[in-house]
Amino acid sequence: MLSASAHAEMTLKARQTVDVYGSSALQPSLADVDYRLSWQLSGQQHDSGCLPAQVLVSLTATVTEPLEWPQTPEWQNYRLALTGYERLVRERALLAAEWLERSLFEIAPQPSCEQLQRVADNVGYHQLDIAQTLLRDFQQQNDYGRHLGLIRPQ
Repeated sequence: MLSASAHAEMTLKARQTVDVYGSSALQPSLADVDYRLSWQLSGQQHDSGCLPAQVLVSLTATVTEPLEWPQTPEWQNYRLALTGYERLVRERALLAAEWLERSLFEIAPQPSCEQLQRVADNVGYHQLDIAQTLLRDFQQQNDYGRHLGLIRPQ
């Protein structure tokens, strides 16, 4: 068995604006969420070709909230609803990361590790596009949380 390696890394940085005012008009927001989905792939050359040997997929989500929220029960409940909504978004991002990992591991043997990297790039970009679409569609279908009860207190 020959031991050649190929490494590839791609990153999706998507700034998802969370409309905590409960409006599809996206007026000034009180919170922002950044999702970063990245991967690394290494391949090993075998008699049958270069195969994925190791795949590492990473998902990071950073939520930026105001330093102070109004100290009323309505606003505290609203903050809890926002956290619940973001958990639903995060679940979809985690699902996209799992699809990305599975898709990279399922790449067929390639004639060379350089070809494996090119195929992995195509697969990765396709899966990242799906991830962005999945997150955007979920947010739009739920009017950025409004349809799930995330409505700004009066």
